[in-house]
Amino acid sequence: MKDVIISPVATEKSMLALEKENTLTFIVERKATKSQIKREIERRFDVKVINVRTMISLEGKKAMARLDPEFSADDVFGRIGVF
Repeated sequence: MKDVIISPVATEKSMLALEKENTLTFIVERKATKSQIKREIERRFDVKVINVRTMISLEGKKAMARLDPEFSADDVFGRIGVF
């Protein structure tokens, strides 16, 4: 599998989760497992992920990764240019 993370998600609902729950939302490779997603997010953004939830939507497979409180999801999305 080449890239686990395909793109960040910047919807109203994902931005609310970003602010209230310190959670990042991404479209990921459909065959990626939760542990692969967790490792990729931790490696790529140098953060600690507490848990990963996934769901299949019309856009593809979405992964919601909750970060450890010592890391800021706002900072991560700012670094990758979402806002």
